[in-house]
Amino acid sequence: MRILYHHRTRAEDAQGVHIRALVDAFRALGHTVDIVEPRSLRRTPGRARGSRSERIEKDGQGEGAGQREAAAEAGPTLAGRAIPHWLYELLALAYNGPAFALLLARVLARRPDLIYERYSLFSFAGLLVARLIRRPFILEVNAPLSLELEAHGGLVWRRAAQWIEDWLCRSATRTVVVSHAMARIFIERGVPEGRLLVLPNGVDGSVFHPGVDGDAIRARYGLTGCQVVGFVGWIRPWHGVDGLLEAMAPRLHGGSAARLLIVGDGPAVPALQRQAEALGITKRVVFTGPVERSEIPAHIAALDVAVQPDVTAYASPIKLFEYLGVGRAVVAPDRPNIREVVEDGVTARLFPPNNWQALADRLVELLEDPAARETLAGNGAHRIHQHGYTWLENARRVITAAEAANGRRVPEGVS
Repeated sequence: MRILYHHRTRAEDAQGVHIRALVDAFRALGHTVDIVEPRSLRRTPGRARGSRSERIEKDGQGEGAGQREAAAEAGPTLAGRAIPHWLYELLALAYNGPAFALLLARVLARRPDLIYERYSLFSFAGLLVARLIRRPFILEVNAPLSLELEAHGGLVWRRAAQWIEDWLCRSATRTVVVSHAMARIFIERGVPEGRLLVLPNGVDGSVFHPGVDGDAIRARYGLTGCQVVGFVGWIRPWHGVDGLLEAMAPRLHGGSAARLLIVGDGPAVPALQRQAEALGITKRVVFTGPVERSEIPAHIAALDVAVQPDVTAYASPIKLFEYLGVGRAVVAPDRPNIREVVEDGVTARLFPPNNWQALADRLVELLEDPAARETLAGNGAHRIHQHGYTWLENARRVITAAEAANGRRVPEGVS
């Protein structure tokens, strides 16, 4: 099958992880993928981002997290200069013009069987081209941006944004959403349930697996022989890492061998370092700073307990699947979208959201029970494969949906 993949992101963070992983999975199944992205056009207006010195992938909740991050900080930018929100939204709408022209030229030259688009605010060129050439159109939605940006980013044309968003989801051959919690949002807004395909994020099982060795990472940070609790990802204030420090403080004060490993960089790090100093636990907390993406599996493997302190209510955090894939005991907030992936006491330990004492209790229980950690870790890794939480399986399900729309079966390895 010939696939045209369109996105309007910079592909620099968790968005880039998702895009590259899914494209690689399509190709691994034998399909041809042609990518149309902003670099194919002229540089498009964007949102201010963190320092380019960071090397760990920012583990957001999809594109919405990237746009929300910027909106909460410096606001939209164009060529490095701040612009008002209304102008950013106008330029996002205007992007459809050159995008339509480029997509049309590309499809006329390549004749794709499927157009796959990663949803961006006000972006509808892919749907128009798919209708024009009568090809299936798969829309991937990682966040209901009209809601998210209204709450966090000063969205000006909210009604227009939601109307376009809902129209796209209703009109696509299938709309891929990353959780049932997100699906319910769109169903309540009138999108037919049959249009929605729930595909949580996943992992590359050849990279994130229980065989990854974390001993060298432990040695690097002086953690050999310690009980290591940790967080891995791009660190924003709403990720709840401050709550993790609060939860771990009594254990770190208690003279035990426990240590806290915070892997990654981000705007919340300076405040977290000050918090660690105020709590008197600086010598028992390691802040790694930026880490190469290739080293993330080993850093996860260095943990005895991997923590997802908080999560957006409809998101599918990539780090959760990476923790499970490497075979770590996981502790996460008890939210519906998390319960879609793990089961409390079987594949993870859950705690009431934002209840840091409850988080502390779960951590103590696991640190004092190696057998429980091992059971959770084994069950979690098994769940990744049992439920197909891999990019390869996600790609297969997308192809199946497209084949159903095309009314034909394309064997793997045939494009």
